[in-house]
Amino acid sequence: MRQNPERTAWFILIIAFTAFCVLIVAVPLGIRWYLFNAQLDQKAAIESLAGTIVVEPLAGSGPIPLSKGAGTLAPGGTVIWVNETSEAVVTFADNSFVRLYPGTTVRLDVMRAPRFRAGIRPFTIYVTLLGGRVRLGSAVIPNGDLDMVVTTSTARTTLFEEGSFLIDVDAAGTEVAVYRSQAVVSAQGVSVLVEERQRTTASPGEPPTEAVGVARNLLQNNNLRPPLDEWRVYNEQGTDGGKVDGFAEAVVDTGVAAVRLWRAGGEGNHCQTVLEQAIDARLSEPISSLVVRSTLKVRYQQLSGGGYLASEYPLMIRLTYRDEYDSEAEWIQGFYYQNRDGNPTTYGLQIPQDRWYVFESDNLLQSLPVKPVRIMSIRVYAAGWDYDSLVSDINLIVE
Repeated sequence: MRQNPERTAWFILIIAFTAFCVLIVAVPLGIRWYLFNAQLDQKAAIESLAGTIVVEPLAGSGPIPLSKGAGTLAPGGTVIWVNETSEAVVTFADNSFVRLYPGTTVRLDVMRAPRFRAGIRPFTIYVTLLGGRVRLGSAVIPNGDLDMVVTTSTARTTLFEEGSFLIDVDAAGTEVAVYRSQAVVSAQGVSVLVEERQRTTASPGEPPTEAVGVARNLLQNNNLRPPLDEWRVYNEQGTDGGKVDGFAEAVVDTGVAAVRLWRAGGEGNHCQTVLEQAIDARLSEPISSLVVRSTLKVRYQQLSGGGYLASEYPLMIRLTYRDEYDSEAEWIQGFYYQNRDGNPTTYGLQIPQDRWYVFESDNLLQSLPVKPVRIMSIRVYAAGWDYDSLVSDINLIVE
């Protein structure tokens, strides 16, 4: 090199020029990359809607109780506990939200947004649902994208923009219902696209089921197949001194499997032969329909109409619920085929004798005077003196 200073000079010049070219290209590209990809951690607004909730940030002063109407801003890593008497809502920077229903625990894992207007990275919201039920709304991002994911113990759900979703987690797994937009539910290496007004379930160790309609039947063993373990079967004699019980027995009538509710020799005193199922299910928003459906038959009734007080139909359905004021109320439907004595038939529907009849109620969300929020139980029973009725199925459909 010392013997050829000219070569050394050219070598240094080339190296310098190369470095200059690299810098003149890399610096703008680096700035451009940063403008496009830089993200900023966000905080979410948490508010208690009912009762007292507990909010625990990842780092800080420990759990923070929030009473009804109180709120706070929380960073990623925050855990929210909602007990059985409380509700809460979490609103994110893009106006997406999560509503927590009673008995729910959620962790806010990641909340990020593009740092600059030119950013191409999506608004990122990652949430873990540790247990309970949440309703989620995903926002529309003008000139941007949304990456919103909910993880549970059995599934990973990616939510599309401008959507409305309900996710429920219990020991049986994860249920995802889509009321608007779409979602992709993944588990065990399998992904299922859930369209609007569809739902799927991911049980522990299983892939998601095929998406089906969002409507759900709240009753177990709705076809009344023996053994009736999900149903409590009993007689209620009332206060008039009767001792003759009715019977509930599995039969096949004209090729239709059913439960027969019958009583003979009642000697003019009251009895009810009852199938009852406890439900205790909250009707979580969004919900548009609540309908009772049943296939039934009345063979014989000794009392006319609904009896003297419209309370002794040969077949009855009674739904017990709590309304939005937390008052307990009932919806009642009776069935009869004759009313020779002109007895009152409040809540009654006249149907043909000894013929199968398919009953469907009105939408109870619209017809009841006060909207129900929790279904407590349902009873299917025959009442009166002597009676003979059949029920093939009973359904309580929520959509």
